[in-house]
Amino acid sequence: MREVEHPERIAVSPDGDTAAFVVPLRADGSSEATGVWCGPLDGVPRRVTELVPDTFPVFSPDGTRLAFGVQDDDGSRIEILTADGEPVDNGPKLSLPGYVEALSWSASGLLALAAEPGADSAAVSSGRPLPSAEADPRVVGVTGWRRVWRIDPAGTPPDPVTPPGLTVWEFAPVPGGGLVVIGGEDPREDGWYRAVLAHVRDDPAASPRILYRSTWQLSTPTVDPDGERVAFVEGWASDRGLLAGEIRILSLGRPEETPPTVDAGVDVTWLSWDAAGRLWLAGWDHLDTAWGWWDTARADGGAVVHRRQAECVNSRWHPAVAPLSDDRALTARSSPRDAPEVVHMQAGGEARRWTTLNDAAGERPMTVSDLRWRGDGDLEIEGLLALPASPASAPPPLVVDIHGGPSLLWSFAWSMTWAEVLTEAGFAVLMPNYRGSAGRGQAFARRNHRDPGGAELDDVIAGVRQCAADGLIDERRVGAIGASYGGYLTAWAVCRPKVFAAGVVIAGVTDLLSCRGTANNSAFYDFLLGGAPATADGLYLNRSPVVAVDRTSAPTLILHGEQDTCVPVGQAYELHHSLRTSDVETELVIYPREGHQMKEPAHVDDARRRAVNWFTGHLLG
Repeated sequence: MREVEHPERIAVSPDGDTAAFVVPLRADGSSEATGVWCGPLDGVPRRVTELVPDTFPVFSPDGTRLAFGVQDDDGSRIEILTADGEPVDNGPKLSLPGYVEALSWSASGLLALAAEPGADSAAVSSGRPLPSAEADPRVVGVTGWRRVWRIDPAGTPPDPVTPPGLTVWEFAPVPGGGLVVIGGEDPREDGWYRAVLAHVRDDPAASPRILYRSTWQLSTPTVDPDGERVAFVEGWASDRGLLAGEIRILSLGRPEETPPTVDAGVDVTWLSWDAAGRLWLAGWDHLDTAWGWWDTARADGGAVVHRRQAECVNSRWHPAVAPLSDDRALTARSSPRDAPEVVHMQAGGEARRWTTLNDAAGERPMTVSDLRWRGDGDLEIEGLLALPASPASAPPPLVVDIHGGPSLLWSFAWSMTWAEVLTEAGFAVLMPNYRGSAGRGQAFARRNHRDPGGAELDDVIAGVRQCAADGLIDERRVGAIGASYGGYLTAWAVCRPKVFAAGVVIAGVTDLLSCRGTANNSAFYDFLLGGAPATADGLYLNRSPVVAVDRTSAPTLILHGEQDTCVPVGQAYELHHSLRTSDVETELVIYPREGHQMKEPAHVDDARRRAVNWFTGHLLG
């Protein structure tokens, strides 16, 4: 397949005249565009450094400097450029006691969120522990903390802002001093699922003041320009970084036990107050994305939301925009036919490109359309169907690409790797948004709770049957592929040989009980299954694919990272053992140094090649 650039992490200067963004490495490891880009919004951006940040770039309050953090094997450093992207002459080397994950300028200086060596990383980033000294003893179950530090651009040592014993997952400066954080007393990835919203004063020795405790998950705190109100997102999320939910707003001075919600009509993933006091938002809206704002001056108290049949993102996993003046925004936009570019979004109008990174991308060898069908219980299910650009004389075989999470979804975006790879090989690809997916509100997102591998898989199968009834695919030749929770449902799919003739399981959960006991996010299973194993009515056993495997199961290729801490590699060995001892054709490939997300270009290429060959041999042969 042809790799393209994926611009992301856009930042706009306070005066709204300049913007910066990041182009990460391509999956094949090569890119002439990799690095930080910067330029005037009425002109053309240019690449100012080949360094690839691990944070958003951030402009200083006076707009004269641009900072970003870069992780190394033994820690992090902060790079500072001038606002037009030039190096700061003889600037000090700013290092941190850990791995920088987020930056923000405040009235008191540059603030950095850093994770200590050995801390967990989110499944959506790498899903492996951050490096620590290999010679040091490691206490099992104890991971590094996350703290916010104040960085002096003059080069003096950083000062801690948040107190010991508080791990910080996200933070937002409060005008006038202090922080609002999403954090807690448990530094493990497991602790994120029960984090609280808290106010941290300027004195790092003072105890944080709890503003809100939720029974669900929290993200994206932001404080209004007056320092009086805090907005954040609350909802159910399977993984840190994937939360899509409802907006809540509380008074920083007098927090309420249950703060009121703002009804934006979308699954909100990102929030930010602007200088005028409007609350900007972006999120998922069925198969689309949406962006807009909530204007406190409006008499009806409603939100202005603009919907687009495309994906508007400012980070890798969820919609976000960078607000501009005059009801405009900057974002990275793509569609199944349009490769990603940074664009000016006009309220109610068309997008105007600011970058030309992918002008040479060309046409994709597939067509993508939306599809709707009735799932289990007559619930409407949505999805996308990719077909080879050159139609064959007979309906093609089908591969169902089951997304992970399950707090994810398929949308009208360029990022359809398996669809492009498989349609080039002659397959149709169905991408279903089964119950539990994002984009349709919290009730829909929680419809698979206490029913993993049940009605959600029936939704997928109903989509296969709809494609067959419409004459779009050959229902005798159907396979399934999925990673993480998508790998879990794929492992269940191969136990349904009357529907699926082959499967590829990538980093998939196969034994709910052993995975809960060895993964870094056991709280996820308690939410999904309704409690710990002793209180979940046997679901941990009955809904584990390894228990259901028998000699009729479909041939299965298993791909897994050796250092995965979200879904430990033992899950792959268990499934492989169950299939092999049931005399089912199977192959297991373990990738060294990889976590939950495959990163090394040679491994990415190998996994793609093996998956295509597996389906070619079992569905086309």
